[in-house]
Parts: sequence; structure tokens; C-alpha cells
Amino acid sequence: MLRFKGAFAVFGMAALAVTGTAVSPEASAEGWPTESQCRSVENPSVEIEGWCTAINRRQGNCLSCHTILVNPWPEGFPPGGNVAPPLVSMKQRFPDTEKLRAQIHDASQFNEHSRMPPFGKHGILSEEQIDAIVAFLLTI
Repeated sequence: MLRFKGAFAVFGMAALAVTGTAVSPEASAEGWPTESQCRSVENPSVEIEGWCTAINRRQGNCLSCHTILVNPWPEGFPPGGNVAPPLVSMKQRFPDTEKLRAQIHDASQFNEHSRMPPFGKHGILSEEQIDAIVAFLLTI
């Protein structure tokens, strides 16, 4: 059953990638910088700041556990992890923005066995960085 669920999730993500319905128009129009390109982006939008924080290995490091479906995917950029839920259709999955923010701030308040680091509770990310990640996630 687990294989079936995994195959279904991969198929669903591929279908979203082909149709482009998981990415908002503003997200796909700008493109997404790689981690090294993030350092040189001039006047980034809050969504780009969130993307850059999420993919930075010294900050959010979301790609170590999550797959993030964005279009276009930065050329030569490594794929995401597969030990946590894929970050797709976030606006539909989290219609309450505050619940998404709270999940990033401290996931253990919803699941005491969560392996997700409590980014806000432990001061790993600032409140502004968490807000930027939420803004980015709501574009996918």
C-alpha cells in the first residue's frame, strides 16, 4: 500500500508540473534562483526571499526533507528530499495562513513526534524569515 501511495504522489506531482497548476503566474514568470544566485538577487520580492531562505542549507534547508515543486526548476539544482511531505498546493492544504506559519514555527505543537525542526521556537529562523517562507509557500 505504501508503494501505491508513493507512486500516486509522484504521478500527481508530475501532472501538476506538466499542467503548471501548482505554480502561480508570478512565481513562474520570475524564475527561481539557485542557492548561490540568491546572494546576488537585487531587491528580491518577499516570495523570492522565502525561496532563498527555504533552499539555503544554513537556514531553512527545506530541500533536505521536502520536495518543492516550482516551475521552472533551477537548472543544475539538486532535487528535494523524500522523508517529509512534498510542498505542493500549499494554499489549498493550508487555507489558514497562520496554521502554516505555526507549522514552520514549531511543528511539534501539532505532532509531538514531528522530526521537523522547531525553526521559530529554537530561533533557527527569525520571524521575518518564517513570514517570507510562508509567502513563498503560498505561491506553490
